[in-house]
Amino acid sequence: MEVLLIEKETLDCILDEHELLCNMVVNLAAHLRKKKPDELMSAAEVCDFLNIGTTTLQTLRNSGKIGFVREDNNRVGYPCSEVIGYLERNGVSPNAFANGR
Repeated sequence: MEVLLIEKETLDCILDEHELLCNMVVNLAAHLRKKKPDELMSAAEVCDFLNIGTTTLQTLRNSGKIGFVREDNNRVGYPCSEVIGYLERNGVSPNAFANGR
């Protein structure tokens, strides 16, 4: 068994970050539950949902890490299933956001 010594301030910081991440997952779950898997999300919705900027979203799209659909009006939409798939591929369990935990 290993014993790890950590400063209280560092532990508090880690716990705060963990709580922030948990709250973000709960908020994401609530948002996704309102949409069907085949519904399209706008770029702004995806950026808010993933807490990323438009440039990062464009990079994800260009690299094929997140799927998209070009609509008739030449706008780009992101299927909810693609956003969920991106989260799953990056370590967020579908059960975590489906159950709101």
